[in-house]
Amino acid sequence: MDPITVIVGGAVGAVAAYVVPLWLIKSGRSPRLAAKREVSTAISNRALPPNADICSWRTRLVENRRSGARGRWAMLAAGLLMSFVALTNFADEGGSLLTWVFAGSAALLLVDAFGMHRQVKQADALLAAISAWPTGTRNSSAG
Repeated sequence: MDPITVIVGGAVGAVAAYVVPLWLIKSGRSPRLAAKREVSTAISNRALPPNADICSWRTRLVENRRSGARGRWAMLAAGLLMSFVALTNFADEGGSLLTWVFAGSAALLLVDAFGMHRQVKQADALLAAISAWPTGTRNSSAG
């Protein structure tokens, strides 16, 4: 397999996976992606937006947590599989460019799995913080 084809294909796929969702969110064509990004931002900031409805946010956080919990295992499995592909390619071809591309992909997948694990822990912390608030109230403590 030609390493240039793999590199160009991976680069085009990575740019498309990053740029297309951003464009859909900014243009307002995907409210679902915008809502997911809003939840991810709240989890990263470890705080709900001002005047957020606690009941609806509790549901959104639980859905995001479930998705991340499932996704981290899939990402970990993909990273381990890519590691084995890199090792097999290294045994077959030595330290070729394609071997390093596979090794880099494996490393990125494993880092992503760790990031998803961290986001699940942050979602758990945010859920624990809002669990004491009564349902149906607004987030009046956000500033």
